[in-house]
Amino acid sequence: MATYTIRIYNQSLANKSYVVFMQPPVVSASGGTPPIYTNAWATFENVTNGSWDTVEYSDTTYAYWAPANAALTPGAVLDSGGAMPVNTATGNAVTFSNTGATGFTSVASPDPAQNGSFSITSPPDFTPANSFVFGLASHNGGVVPAPTACFQAQPNETYNITPVVKFYVADGLYTPGQVIDVPAISDTCAAIDFTGQPQTTATVAHGPNGAFTVTYS
Repeated sequence: MATYTIRIYNQSLANKSYVVFMQPPVVSASGGTPPIYTNAWATFENVTNGSWDTVEYSDTTYAYWAPANAALTPGAVLDSGGAMPVNTATGNAVTFSNTGATGFTSVASPDPAQNGSFSITSPPDFTPANSFVFGLASHNGGVVPAPTACFQAQPNETYNITPVVKFYVADGLYTPGQVIDVPAISDTCAAIDFTGQPQTTATVAHGPNGAFTVTYS
């Protein structure tokens, strides 16, 4: 299992807060591709100038579900629900149920999920009015996995989800699970991509001019 370290080094000459989020997964379904929303994955509050903080990412992926307490719009926070570990190398599939205990009831392997993907199947035991949310999650150093991306769940559907292991860092005060308005910050964030890199640590330095630089080691 690969483990990656992201280090954020504040050299901006001011105290700053930061958020780490991931590139949205590729999601397909027979009913079409749903709108995908990005969640704040790891957050660092009030990192003083000259200080740094770190978060580790492993390639352990979790299927995620949540009851939506608010519309999936920027600022909404997903802070409840459940997760089940899945193996994208073997195309794991999980089944969601709203009958009895709500949540994922089983994981199957191997499954016809596409290579590098996992799937979530929803039965016809709920309606869109239930406002369930599906997505994926990953550990960010906390006790439970944090959602990284989500979408509105529809009944009687199978979603094929392909994670994209690419990260972004931006300054700002966020809460883990909060839906991010990515277009509003996309021009000012740092991009981290370990694909093809022998290194497993990325240091993101935030300079006094507000720009980010990324080095790998």
